[in-house]
Amino acid sequence: MSLARQLSLMTGAVIALSLMIVLAVAYEALTRSALSGAAQGLDRATRQLASLGETGIRQTRVRYTTATRDPAIRRALLLAGKGSQGAAAVPSASSDSIVKAARNVLSQLVLPTDSGLPIELWSANGNRIAYIGEEQAKIPESAGRPLGEPRVPRTGIDEVRNTDSLQFGRLYASGGRSYFWMVQPIRDGSKAIGYFAQQRFIAVNPQAGRSIRALSGEGISAYYHNTDGSVWTTVAGAPVSPPQRSPNDSAHAVRDADKLLIAEAPVLGTPFVVAMESRVSDVLAPPRATLRELLIVAVALLIAGMAAALYIGGRVAKPIVAIADGAEAIARGQYETRVATSGQAEIARLAGSFNHMANEVAVAQRALEQKSEDALAANRAKSEFLATMSHELRTPLNAIAGYTELLEMGLRGPLTDAQRRDLARIRTSGQHLLGLISGVLDLSRIERGQLTYSFVPIAIDPFLADLDALISPQASAKSLTLEYLPSERDLTLIADREKLRQVVLNLLSNAIRFTPAGGRITLSASAAGDSRVTVRVQDTGPGIPEARREQVFEPFVQLDRSLTQPQEGLGLGLAISRDLARGMNGELTLDNSATQGANFVLTLPRGSTETVRDFKTSAEMPTVGSA
Repeated sequence: MSLARQLSLMTGAVIALSLMIVLAVAYEALTRSALSGAAQGLDRATRQLASLGETGIRQTRVRYTTATRDPAIRRALLLAGKGSQGAAAVPSASSDSIVKAARNVLSQLVLPTDSGLPIELWSANGNRIAYIGEEQAKIPESAGRPLGEPRVPRTGIDEVRNTDSLQFGRLYASGGRSYFWMVQPIRDGSKAIGYFAQQRFIAVNPQAGRSIRALSGEGISAYYHNTDGSVWTTVAGAPVSPPQRSPNDSAHAVRDADKLLIAEAPVLGTPFVVAMESRVSDVLAPPRATLRELLIVAVALLIAGMAAALYIGGRVAKPIVAIADGAEAIARGQYETRVATSGQAEIARLAGSFNHMANEVAVAQRALEQKSEDALAANRAKSEFLATMSHELRTPLNAIAGYTELLEMGLRGPLTDAQRRDLARIRTSGQHLLGLISGVLDLSRIERGQLTYSFVPIAIDPFLADLDALISPQASAKSLTLEYLPSERDLTLIADREKLRQVVLNLLSNAIRFTPAGGRITLSASAAGDSRVTVRVQDTGPGIPEARREQVFEPFVQLDRSLTQPQEGLGLGLAISRDLARGMNGELTLDNSATQGANFVLTLPRGSTETVRDFKTSAEMPTVGSA
């Protein structure tokens, strides 16, 4: 993916994330504000509707209180009282006129919305004196008996308090409508002498409906219910089931799976409560519409922002991509690559710095190549010189050794003891010199890659046991204990037999050379996992100083581990041994965890007769440090 497109996508992602956060915060704020405003408005409208009801009740109380003082009502109650006490009968014509006058008063209490509903005049002794409304003309079963306490035999009126106030009964449902009774005691001093009882149903006239809609708004439902929560009815008088209320959240309810905001206010002086509900989905509709509009704007901004980022990113990324391509070209060896220095000041400055760097790299590379060629030529000359000198030196040294043997055999005449001692010194020095020349010749062959390997499976236990027998005389001559720790009989490794022998013998010879008399040398082998075998040569000598452990495998480096006596040799043994180990797909290392002496570890591939097929005869790797 191009840098310009990456910049565009990154910019678009940042813009999109920012817009999403802004929209989420805005929607949360709009939602909280809408719910809070709707709850406050609902509560205010509910209290206003309850206040309207209380105003109507006060007006009704005035009308009923005025009616209780009407002479026609009191004459009718007086007539009913005399009849119950067995007084002289009142003429029938007079009684009818008194009842008719009472009914005229009752008719004045009837409102247009009360059409057809009964209003009754009861005496304190339980007789219905007069009434209006044929539908409720039937006298209750309790009629004709003293009301007591006192009581009115109508639904919802459980008890009428001994006051002069208008009292309301509970709501009840009948025939798909919601009704309640009002009772107004008629008093003579402190004594109740009768009652008005009027049935009302819940209804709303057009004017009241307009007032309710003005208070509550569209989409809001208004209800009445009893204070104990029983009998819910709409303001139009239709009974409904109560909503499901949460005991821990009085402001919310659920009706028909819709979550609602709800507010309630009692109607003072009555057992009624006004309730208003609004669906939460209706309240949140405006914020959601606003969010949709904002989302459209956000998408437009996102597209515009990504287009702008793509354009700007293309202009910015093009020279940067050119510089990156130039750097890749230089990495591939095209050191003459340069980039254009046009564009903005910063980009031009970067391009100029890149070109300067490319010039420096090209110059340095040419110098390095020249030095590398010179070093390779010098190394080849050194190797050829060492090989030539080794061959030239071996010829006279072999001749010296041959003549020394002839003299020791007495073919040139008898020898004195002093002469034999001198010849022995000549032979020993010649053998030592031949060993040094052989080491130099081996190193030269390794550096030139002329050494080959023949891999075979080797059972390590008998192989090391044979070496133990070869090296034991040298250890005994120096009063050293050479200990071989037998390994598993079936433990096998893959190596070149002769080169493995050379490496192990060199390690043992070094251990014998540097271990003082009376010391111990341990030779052992063990499996290192499923794929490797380790051969260890450990001695009890003075060890190798920690500061010089990294140099121990470098050619022509001698470490005086005794710290008092110089050692013979050129310092090639460990360097050649490590190169031979690597040529056999292994490694020769110095165990730094050894607390006494030196502990060399030779690691080689573990195998069997079958696994040797995976190892081909190959040339040796150049020694570390050679060109």
